[in-house]
Amino acid sequence: MKLIYTKTVLYAYANIETVKEQIDDFVERKALSSIIDYSPCIEQCEKILNFTAQKIALIELKQMTERALNKLTAFELDCLDYKYFRQKPKEYFVGFDYESRSYFRRQVVIANRLSLLFDRVGLTDEWFEKNCLTTSFFVELLKRVEIYETQSKKNKSKKEKQTQKNKTISLSA
Repeated sequence: MKLIYTKTVLYAYANIETVKEQIDDFVERKALSSIIDYSPCIEQCEKILNFTAQKIALIELKQMTERALNKLTAFELDCLDYKYFRQKPKEYFVGFDYESRSYFRRQVVIANRLSLLFDRVGLTDEWFEKNCLTTSFFVELLKRVEIYETQSKKNKSKKEKQTQKNKTISLSA
């Protein structure tokens, strides 16, 4: 699975239940308002079926994500929770090294490993594109992740240039 899709799934994972509840509420309201909605019945049914399909995709996504996450170590899960899920209290992470270079390297390794695990459990690029990128939630989340990744790379290249400049200055001195 593409790394950008993996990160999008990780950010979405913590919110899947909330999105499912919103879909349920919307479908219920849509069904109850069908009395005053004068659009053709077939259109109303298609909208409800579309949202039901989105909910099914979310359920499948959560199941596949959990199967992949079950193959990770407790430390790897803590790293993912700290960066993506934010389900554990802040007190849990007291003494957790989240500022060192090794932490950031670990995050990259974990994300790459998870991409491979996603492929193994059936969460492929094709599945994600077919089932998730048809919803505005995932399209918007993917855009945000892409923007974040682009900004991170810009910041990283600025830091690398500054580090290279500092090395050059120290060598010439």
